Amino acid sequence: MKEKKRNPNPTIKDVARLANVGIATVSRVLNNSEKVSEKTKEKVLEIIEELGYSPNINARTLSSKNINSLSFVTPDMGNEFYGIMYSLLEKKISRNNYRLIVFPLIDQISLEKIKQNTDLIYQTDGVFFSSLSVSSIFQNRIPPKKIILIDSYDERFDSVYVDNYQVGKTAAEYLISNSPSNSTFYLVTFKELNNEFTSFVFKKRDEGFLQVMEENNKKVKVIYSDLLWDGGYKAIGSIIKRRPRKYSSIFATCDMIGVGVKKYLEEMNMYPKKDYSLIAVDNLPISRLFQLTTIRQPIIEMVEIAYEMFISSMGGREKVEHYKLEGKIVERET
Repeated sequence: MKEKKRNPNPTIKDVARLANVGIATVSRVLNNSEKVSEKTKEKVLEIIEELGYSPNINARTLSSKNINSLSFVTPDMGNEFYGIMYSLLEKKISRNNYRLIVFPLIDQISLEKIKQNTDLIYQTDGVFFSSLSVSSIFQNRIPPKKIILIDSYDERFDSVYVDNYQVGKTAAEYLISNSPSNSTFYLVTFKELNNEFTSFVFKKRDEGFLQVMEENNKKVKVIYSDLLWDGGYKAIGSIIKRRPRKYSSIFATCDMIGVGVKKYLEEMNMYPKKDYSLIAVDNLPISRLFQLTTIRQPIIEMVEIAYEMFISSMGGREKVEHYKLEGKIVERET
């Protein structure tokens, strides 16, 4: 029997016909309306996935203005790290007549939406996911559009990332080599929630750091901080109540935490390389202002590689590519 050829451009009418429902019902499913029963919704979504149907109202609007679009999905746009990444990516793609649409993944509602192949995110020509565990989000399902991961890894998708376990090891080796033998070691970090949003960046840094410390028979005091600018200040202040007699060697697992730690130590009249050593991660602009030694996140390189992967995939490349970059120490006052 001759195999039936798949329609390359299915319409909403095709979906309605095969699902044996009206066009209005399909529309309600696409808009996640509560007026449709779960059974009908499942049937319509199954047909949509089978046909590869994607509503293209937004795409037609954009193409009519000769503008292509890409999605940028991030866990947080209030964090300077992601703000810098967005600015670099937007600047890069604008030269090729693309616009970048941001989708902050800030709650369970937005998470549930991106799990659906019909979500607005997939109406663009490609999707950049930053620092998110797409393995947890998509599990065994592959979204219909080109997916590129920045600062995270999944064997199914193009990925450019830093080995955060190695970042933690590098921080530990630096502190051990730049501290007196009787130092007190501190790990000031962020405790991530175990949910579908989490890529466990901080956990990997913690594990790498603690592994090297254990190998060198160094005891470590672990302190948890939030990711606000005063988080590190409060965290280190909770354990160092007065100026310590011993030298303090501290790993803050991101610059935001590290800046707060340094501010607190300054108020305790402690001086870098005399009373303490401090290393953080990211190399954000504020780390230069505070003269913070840090492990540089190669944001520029990650963005450039991610965009080139998108361009090559549009040119016909099918093989999945992965790039692992190194974080290098930028030594400053601390």
